[in-house]
Amino acid sequence: MFCPACGFENLPGTDRCEDCMEPLMKLDVPQPRMGLQQRLMEDAVSHLDPVPPISLVVDAPVIEAIQLLKDRKVGCVLAVEGKHLVGIFSERDLLYKLAGSQNSLDQIRLKDVMTAHPVTLGLEDSIRFALHQMSIGGFRHIPIVKEKIPLGIISIKDVLRYINRSVLQQESEQSSSHANG
Repeated sequence: MFCPACGFENLPGTDRCEDCMEPLMKLDVPQPRMGLQQRLMEDAVSHLDPVPPISLVVDAPVIEAIQLLKDRKVGCVLAVEGKHLVGIFSERDLLYKLAGSQNSLDQIRLKDVMTAHPVTLGLEDSIRFALHQMSIGGFRHIPIVKEKIPLGIISIKDVLRYINRSVLQQESEQSSSHANG
């Protein structure tokens, strides 16, 4: 899909031009019919109520990140330099990059095992786009940022919770319209 603002050729399904960041959401998008499908395609990730991010400085010992995962019962910790997001450390990073390591965990820095430059979204991006990014990227968490500053984080659990609420709301609306009709 070509960006009408700058002419850059983007991948189909992209919400923003990868070159100039111009919104492409309304271009080349199938029109939703109704109900849940419409909500998923049109509602922004802000409807998922992103949780405040848990973050550590990038030079922190990884043992601190592991302790935060455990204590806060979360699946990831964001790595920051100053206020800017530079990486994400998840349970998957713990498993694949640290399991069986012979190094002392207090000697390993977060920057050495985090996933650098994670995919991010803005509060205005669609839930559909969030699901698309999770699907093609194979991850469960996406940081929500504004100008590289973390505002929150969403997970696949948040999307499932949103879908459940939407289905229950739709069923409630249908049953009340049948009772009144």
